Amino acid sequence: MEESRKKNENQALDTTDQFEGSRPILRQKKAALINDLSGLGRCSLSVQLPVLSVMQIECLLLPTCVLSNHTGYPSFYLRDLTEDLDPMMAEWKKQNVEVDAIVTGFLSSEKQIHHVLHFLDLFQKPQTLVVVDPVMGDHGKAYPTITPALQKAMRTLTDRADVLLPNLTEACLLTDTEWKEQFSRIEIEAMAVRLTEMGARKVVISGIEEGDKICDCTLEKGRQVHWIESQKSAQMRSGTGDLFCAVLTGALLHDQSLEQAARMAGDFVRKALDVTEKLNVPDEEGTAFEMVLCDLCPQCEAK
Repeated sequence: MEESRKKNENQALDTTDQFEGSRPILRQKKAALINDLSGLGRCSLSVQLPVLSVMQIECLLLPTCVLSNHTGYPSFYLRDLTEDLDPMMAEWKKQNVEVDAIVTGFLSSEKQIHHVLHFLDLFQKPQTLVVVDPVMGDHGKAYPTITPALQKAMRTLTDRADVLLPNLTEACLLTDTEWKEQFSRIEIEAMAVRLTEMGARKVVISGIEEGDKICDCTLEKGRQVHWIESQKSAQMRSGTGDLFCAVLTGALLHDQSLEQAARMAGDFVRKALDVTEKLNVPDEEGTAFEMVLCDLCPQCEAK
């Protein structure tokens, strides 16, 4: 067990080309998470923080708003933090913050997207991994907060993404593709290519239902499309996209390929959904990912 723990720790450490005497200086990897924080209902920062932490990644949190509970409940209280974003960034800059990854999630307005773009200007370096989860809709419909201006601004953020993680609805919104109940793989692949043409270096269109299977379409710019298939099990819930994003980001920071990272993320989400169903967790309470969280530790060891 001790040997396994040490292997896991070493993979989360970055060996720089600096040396102290004859020993290389080791540095734990860091990820800045820009997302909302819901006190009740497992989603956004409340799931991304523990997932990346158990994968040995230090998390720096920049909340876009604070909610009493996520918006899937009948009512909720929301405190918008748009005006606080720039002052928080300024303090981080004073502290000489450096990160290995920047991950964006739910953004409530066009203005918040412009704040995120400013964050990238301040903290993104050539080696920084930028992961964009364009939280805009599901099941063929945009969320009520998604205005035409926000949709347009999200395309600007897409241009800065190393990895873009839309579901099928969001891929349609970003590419101006009319929604329909059934898309062919050729049509989905064309959307993935279009997203790379819009600036994203890597794309994963996730949660595509094909009969009794659930599929993810992965594409690296200039390379061949890959499809990942799994047996469909329990229904998706609030927060599953945040879980997928967090695991995929952690896997990429552990030097796994895009396809390996997407497969690892999908497997973890399905495992969490299965145990959630067995526990009869109410839908609004999200996914009981805590029950399988430790399964990520050994998976981090296999590059």
